[in-house]
Amino acid sequence: MQIFIGLDGGGTGCRAQAEFGDGRRGAVLTGGPANVFSDFDAAMHAISDLLARCIAQAGGASVVQPVIVLGLAGATESGAAEQVKARLPYQNVTVLGDIDIALMGAFPEGEGIVMAVGTGSVVARCYGGRVQRLGGHGLVLGDEGSGAWMGREALRRCLLAQDGLAEEGALTRHIRAQFGSVRAIISFAAQARPADFATLAPLVLAQAHCPVAGAILDAACAYLRRAIRQLQAGQPHVPVAATGGLGPALLARMVQCDSAGLRNVAASGTGLDGALWYARNRAAQEKMA
Repeated sequence: MQIFIGLDGGGTGCRAQAEFGDGRRGAVLTGGPANVFSDFDAAMHAISDLLARCIAQAGGASVVQPVIVLGLAGATESGAAEQVKARLPYQNVTVLGDIDIALMGAFPEGEGIVMAVGTGSVVARCYGGRVQRLGGHGLVLGDEGSGAWMGREALRRCLLAQDGLAEEGALTRHIRAQFGSVRAIISFAAQARPADFATLAPLVLAQAHCPVAGAILDAACAYLRRAIRQLQAGQPHVPVAATGGLGPALLARMVQCDSAGLRNVAASGTGLDGALWYARNRAAQEKMA
């Protein structure tokens, strides 16, 4: 039985889905964090487990050589694609970046810009068969505007407010009450992974009326807007789609505040759709070869 499997792996979690040759799809299955740059072994455990469950759901032993496409956070930056393939017991595996499958899902037959914001952040455009990416360099040196960046920034501003060096607000008071002490905040930050910082991002969005949270959101949007403008290259008609857990909310804020206008469009599909689209096309090309 021929099946295609797409997997979308990010810093917070991963999702996978099987598709049969007749177009039927299995249920979307979920697993743990799958950023192969941040924690390769943990990511591979999550990926391996999810693929095994996906194949079992699709028919188990009756599945012969599934065509698998993985879109993984950190895959292109770390050069881990070959390492990922070597750790998996499947022959037909393609490893792409998560932004690649997001682009394929959002604009399968055309060109456009995807602003992907979840635990991390990356903005990319596909045109002329080439993908140009901005950002996605990880929290230590980048990922501006991401959930991890917003969470870390919220903690930083909380400590500044505690010292009387920055504005106090509902956000900083909430964080201080949640953690209980400055020592607890520092202890958390010292051990936190990007996904841990990102757990605070929904709080920043929920407190958008607070000047402190508003300033964080404005800074995130300003960076993402610059990246979009860079990729538009003087072509404001190029459509922009937002993906990831935080992308749609941030793009909506940007569109509301941007007097120059952004052509905000709904993505045609998800990263999973993009991975499955690529898998089908890869299989078709192999048959023609």
